Amino acid sequence: MDKFIGLKLDGRYQITELIGVGGMSDVYKGIDIMENRTVAVKILKSEFAENEEFVRYFRNESRAIAVLSHPNIVKIFDVGYEHDLQYIVMEYINGITLKECIEQKGMLQWRECVHYTIQILRALQLAHDRGIIHRDIKPQNVMLLADGTIKVMDFGIACFSRQNAGTNTERTMGSVHYVSPEQARGERTDERGDIYSVGVMMYEMLTGRKPFDGDTPVAVALKHMNEEPVRPSEYNSNIYKGLEEIVLRAMEKDPTKRYQSASGMIRDIEAFKNDQSVTFGYFDEPVKKPEQQAGLLDGIKTTVSKKRAAKPKVKKEKPKPEPVEEPEEYTEEDYDDDDEEEEERPRHNFILPILAAMTVTAIIVSTLFMANVILGAFQTTASSSNDYTMPNLIGLNYYEARSLYSEIQLVASEEYSSEYESGIIMEQEKAEGRIVKVGDAIKVTVSKGTRTVTIPDVVNYHYSSAYAALTGESLTVQRVEIESDDISSGYVVKTDPVAYSTVEEGTTVKVYVSIGPSTEDTTVPSLVGKTASEAQSLLEDNYLVPKTQYVESSEEAGTVIDQSVEAGETVTRNTTVTIYVSDGTVTEEEEVDLGDGTTDEEDTTTTTTVINDGTTSTDNTEVDGNTVVLNIDIPSKATNTYYVTVYNSENGEALTSTITMNGSEYAGGTLSIMLTGEGSMTVYVMAKSPRTGLQMTFAEYEIDFTTGTYYRSNYWSSAFTIIDS
Repeated sequence: MDKFIGLKLDGRYQITELIGVGGMSDVYKGIDIMENRTVAVKILKSEFAENEEFVRYFRNESRAIAVLSHPNIVKIFDVGYEHDLQYIVMEYINGITLKECIEQKGMLQWRECVHYTIQILRALQLAHDRGIIHRDIKPQNVMLLADGTIKVMDFGIACFSRQNAGTNTERTMGSVHYVSPEQARGERTDERGDIYSVGVMMYEMLTGRKPFDGDTPVAVALKHMNEEPVRPSEYNSNIYKGLEEIVLRAMEKDPTKRYQSASGMIRDIEAFKNDQSVTFGYFDEPVKKPEQQAGLLDGIKTTVSKKRAAKPKVKKEKPKPEPVEEPEEYTEEDYDDDDEEEEERPRHNFILPILAAMTVTAIIVSTLFMANVILGAFQTTASSSNDYTMPNLIGLNYYEARSLYSEIQLVASEEYSSEYESGIIMEQEKAEGRIVKVGDAIKVTVSKGTRTVTIPDVVNYHYSSAYAALTGESLTVQRVEIESDDISSGYVVKTDPVAYSTVEEGTTVKVYVSIGPSTEDTTVPSLVGKTASEAQSLLEDNYLVPKTQYVESSEEAGTVIDQSVEAGETVTRNTTVTIYVSDGTVTEEEEVDLGDGTTDEEDTTTTTTVINDGTTSTDNTEVDGNTVVLNIDIPSKATNTYYVTVYNSENGEALTSTITMNGSEYAGGTLSIMLTGEGSMTVYVMAKSPRTGLQMTFAEYEIDFTTGTYYRSNYWSSAFTIIDS
């Protein structure tokens, strides 16, 4: 059996079972006893606990997730170190990994692929906005819930990009089948590395195979760096061209050619969702493999060489001048005169006129071209049957506009807007009245409506962490300081609106921050005549500590008949007030006329004994001084069948046989058990669920058999919920 099963961390997190094994840590299912919820506890393996680098990775994960609050990112509740264990307490996800989903289905439908990818990108968009790069995006780190919700997890090797701005290399590599080329080379990575990994995941979802595989991790990494992927449509002919373009652009080797942000990739996917015929023009020709590209270049060089060889240069001879008769006597004086005349004769230069003519021609041509472009841009009159006058689409519903104006193709991108309702066109690429061609793709911006956000649960968070989580969701924070006896100073007590409320972006959230317990006085309320539970609640509401003591009385069982501090008295907060509660064992007293106008009262008592089937029998017999009837409060949450036993706290001896109790009959009421003993004794009451096999103490009592009185010293109302789960 695993040594951690049954271990309770920080006196709060009870580990119940092992649910996942990783290379660096193991994940357990557990119960947060304080919050009564199921949690996941990730524990660093003991062999790595002494390794500073692994401890850094482990703590880095908690540091990364702590600043993130998003529906698509697993939530972290607590981080701790105890018994030489490093552990993280996280949200428990009841689902399967995306990897398991792909293995089960082989290939996913494009709608599933798009639905999951958008959620992953939205989670990454928040992380990137916080300066966090995941660096290990893969299907194994994505959980899929039954309702189709995606949860991104495992930020173990995440880096904070703003803090690592001066780092030139990154030695840590994620899973090699999904790693980006720059990360495989050991270079510094940024948001675009995560986008590459998302592209690889989309490739696998649509084709059922990874784009690159090999015998060794090194071989796979080299393929990421050097080879182009086979187009997904060659494995799955049903893939739309637009979706294939999105995948291949995300997987570009050069980070500058990829999507530069998660939001940019989301915009293209949303445009594809709205119209599956849309294409983006990222890739016009099939992707060539490196060897094909090299062959193509060699072919081009060979062709060019042949053309040059077939056309040798021919040197043109200058025209010979006509023969001139020379004088019979050629003197030096005649030679000099001829030279002077040659120098003085003007020479004709044809280069400048030619350049001038070419310049004028270029100016005329460019002027005519620009004029044509400008006139075409502002053309408002159709010149051919293929021309179409652009209508005004602003204010129309996107689908209505597509139906009304089928002559043009609308390509939509979405943005939030407080001015336009969801689905309404707010901008159009071409202005009204412009002339476009029939079938042209016209970009329009469609409103997503006012952006709504879900208020994260920040109760028990330090104010600084809560502020970061709320402002990260584009909410405004108003700090309100209040006193709290339960929440430490500086931590959040509650929010208004409450956690998980859906509100508009920019809404002001009041964050109530504890300044510690109050030192003010309080007034004791009137408790006589109320039930024990009502009295306890009143005392707690007035910052007082209730202490319950049951006494024999003819009042209805469970009714307060007295209180240790009088009603209306002013006391300091956290003062203990004892309430005396009737156990209902004394019958109405019979009056006997003594003849002098007085009456004698015959004392009888009622003893309630619990029988093993959970029923009770009542005997009108006198109870001796060593017998006490213990009235045990049963919380309203106890609705199943339970085994109840009372034990001596000193030696653990069972004082009663096991009592089978039907919770639906006793929930919100009391279970009466008669005990016999001497002197004083401390007992505890244990409840066990026959369905789950779990058991837990839910009440402790201090009993004085001499006086026949007792009071409850401890009580855990959540015990029944815990053993039921």
